[in-house]
Amino acid sequence: MKHEQGFTLIEAIVALAIAATALVVLMGRLGASADIQHTLAMHELALDVASNELARESMEPSAAGTEKSGTLETGGMTLNWRSWTEKTMLDGFVRRNIAVNVPGETEVTLFLYQEVR
Repeated sequence: MKHEQGFTLIEAIVALAIAATALVVLMGRLGASADIQHTLAMHELALDVASNELARESMEPSAAGTEKSGTLETGGMTLNWRSWTEKTMLDGFVRRNIAVNVPGETEVTLFLYQEVR
């Protein structure tokens, strides 16, 4: 009896099953990677907005206990922000806080210590 070269049907089916499993796992990882990339892009957008608002507000007179809030349209999205100042343990200084909320993501908060003017 002569042996023919090549793969048997069972070997080919097992190889295809292994390849299909590997592809399913890889596709799942790509989906998770896309979610992470989206989250990072939204976090970066919120940081940019918070940084800009904090810079804008640092030009205004500061007093402890002031609060503001608003919305900002950017990147085709509406972001909510709020800012507030707090008294610090150092006389003559306040802490300016700003929080930006991107819908569906965690809130981003920045702060700045500033001399009272």
